[in-house]
Amino acid sequence: MLRLLGLLTGLVALTLALLLGLAAVMVEDMPLVAPSAGPGPGVIQRAGALLRKNDPRKLARGEERSLDIPATDAQALLNLALKRSQRTRAELQFYPEGAQLRASVDLPHNPFGQFLNIDAHLGVENNQLDVRSLRLGPVPIPGALLPVLLDLYRQRVGLPPEFEALRQSVRSIEIGQDSLKLGYAWQPELLTQARQLSLGAQDKDALARSHQALVRRFKALPGDKASLAEVLPPLLAEAGEQAGPAGRAAAYQNMLFVLAVHLSGHDVSRFLPEVRQWEKLRPLRLTLGGREDLAQHYTISAALAALGDTALANAIGVDKELNDSRHGSGFSFVDLLADRAGTRLGDLVRDDPERLSSALAAGLSDRALLPPIDGLPESMMDAEFKQRFGGVGSPAYRRMTDEIEHRLDRLALFR
Repeated sequence: MLRLLGLLTGLVALTLALLLGLAAVMVEDMPLVAPSAGPGPGVIQRAGALLRKNDPRKLARGEERSLDIPATDAQALLNLALKRSQRTRAELQFYPEGAQLRASVDLPHNPFGQFLNIDAHLGVENNQLDVRSLRLGPVPIPGALLPVLLDLYRQRVGLPPEFEALRQSVRSIEIGQDSLKLGYAWQPELLTQARQLSLGAQDKDALARSHQALVRRFKALPGDKASLAEVLPPLLAEAGEQAGPAGRAAAYQNMLFVLAVHLSGHDVSRFLPEVRQWEKLRPLRLTLGGREDLAQHYTISAALAALGDTALANAIGVDKELNDSRHGSGFSFVDLLADRAGTRLGDLVRDDPERLSSALAAGLSDRALLPPIDGLPESMMDAEFKQRFGGVGSPAYRRMTDEIEHRLDRLALFR
């Protein structure tokens, strides 16, 4: 018996040594993929056009559609999808009938190295993506092990059955040198499932509490109009105090998300159907600097940045103004000021919630949230905008954006 125990102990020690040895070999000091910039306005415009063309509300059950995504946009969308993890970055390169996916995962502190680098070659098998080869760091994973590892990963993550419905909706996948083509058959339940899958049970509970707090705040205010400063700072302060230091950033994020969804003209019940059973928000128009549009710009940009994507918040703000210059109310540097102010608030939520907590405790007025808008051009249609500023990125345009940043720098909240 003692010999058996000694043998088992030796096997366990050997197994641990092998695992530690593999970890030491696989983990590296340098990333395979360098950090990348966020999506620009052009990507946002093309993504918007793609979504409008494939608007789920206009599709019948079983209707077949195809998406043709250029390689550059696929990379930008991949960056966008990974933004919230903040620990993973990836590169995607297409070639005929296949693609190479390279990724670097920033690991917590450990004695072996800082990065787990992944290099995978993908192909298409039976109209589904197939992993043809995989390297973890410098270690190639034998092909026979790939199905086993993928199955273990799926079991470990616990992918819900809704993913099977999504997989079955895909009719074809074609990978070319410059694009990815995806054919699918629309199933209406996928939209509801996607919204549900984006939120875990804890997320739903937190959003529910935020929604209820917003209902109470709206009821407490008289009249049919209120300033953003009468709503947002008190709600953030209450949420942060209840959550405590450890959960303060998440509480701020949830409150901004709920308010941003409301100001965008949507209902949070799209993401949380249970809300339909609760008391609804009463009609209340929110303004910033006396304007409803600035409250919308500010809050939506703040929510985007707080949830982890300052680059996306900036790109969407610029894209919105470019679109307005062509079809809407015109390009507005005032709106961009509100976008950037909201983005800076979102950055505080994400990066320095304790500093924001102190500012909220002292009280924040409209003037503390947004600097003066005097002298900033707005309502410029496309021809006037190009005549005066040339375009996004021109010297004249940069002078205006520098002025916007200078005004924001003077606010105590952002110093």
